[in-house]
Amino acid sequence: MSIFIFVIIGIFTFIYTMILRDFTTNDDGFSYIPIVMFGIFGLIFAGIIGYMVWVFVYDLKNGIKNCFEGIIEDKRLHIKHSTSTSTGSRGSGRKTTTKRYYHMIVDGTQHTIEYDMYANVSVGDHVYFEVAPKSNVILHYETSRQAASEIPRNIPRYSRESYPDSKIREAAFTREDKNNLKEFYKSKVTSRVRTIAFLSVPIIILAIYGLASLLVFIFPLPLILLYQLYKLLKMHLNYKKTIDTGRKKLTSTYVTDKSFTTVSNNGRTSEKCTLITTYKSIITPEMVYQNIEVGDEIIIHEAFQMSHIMGISVDEAYYSI
Repeated sequence: MSIFIFVIIGIFTFIYTMILRDFTTNDDGFSYIPIVMFGIFGLIFAGIIGYMVWVFVYDLKNGIKNCFEGIIEDKRLHIKHSTSTSTGSRGSGRKTTTKRYYHMIVDGTQHTIEYDMYANVSVGDHVYFEVAPKSNVILHYETSRQAASEIPRNIPRYSRESYPDSKIREAAFTREDKNNLKEFYKSKVTSRVRTIAFLSVPIIILAIYGLASLLVFIFPLPLILLYQLYKLLKMHLNYKKTIDTGRKKLTSTYVTDKSFTTVSNNGRTSEKCTLITTYKSIITPEMVYQNIEVGDEIIIHEAFQMSHIMGISVDEAYYSI
């Protein structure tokens, strides 16, 4: 907060001393209009700063803090994108800002926290934390890796390159696996073809009108098009190889954390459910996310050449992704 206050004071001081001070020496009737506007904005920011200071002073004077304790049931991240358009002497421009809000749910109640705490706690942890009542600042927190349920915590973490072979085995495709892989392949091919068609339009137009020499000035475009064609061909060959082999990779791993992410972009909202395991992070449907807990040993069903996860099995249940 202190940094924000000093920055605002510095900006207003700079604007007044470098720009607005000269307006007071003019004799026309408009000389004080910029000063009045400056004063209005100054009062607005003074009110904001005053409220922020009052909140912290209130917490300090009262000497009261709220204490919470319980099991972390979920972690949530809200990413908010906002785009603004500005118009000036040099034309119009668009500016996109991104803000991240971190939350955790303890015993059914959602609490806003800072990134440091978000990164250091996991779903299933027993947590004790203290919060200032007005400012909602986390004053102190402690975590215990022994939750109410029996969760194995001393689980070694591996990189994908060094993952033990003993935890990986093979199995034959089921009909459901083949259908899943086919749908994934179709969606990827459709996306690639659309990209290739979009990139091909300007090249075809230039070629039709005998202006192919102008491709020199947009030389990255043909290179990108060739790269997309290469990726499409490679994906097709890998798909054929995977289907012909008829085998999938089964990887045993533990779920070490979970995260529910909401992304807002100018009124549009999307959600992403992520399971963090000792093998890799997995994006799953919400139904799968809700049915798998931290500490569960799961088996990832993955195509060899396609690097596509077809499903997850835990205990005797199988969830298609």
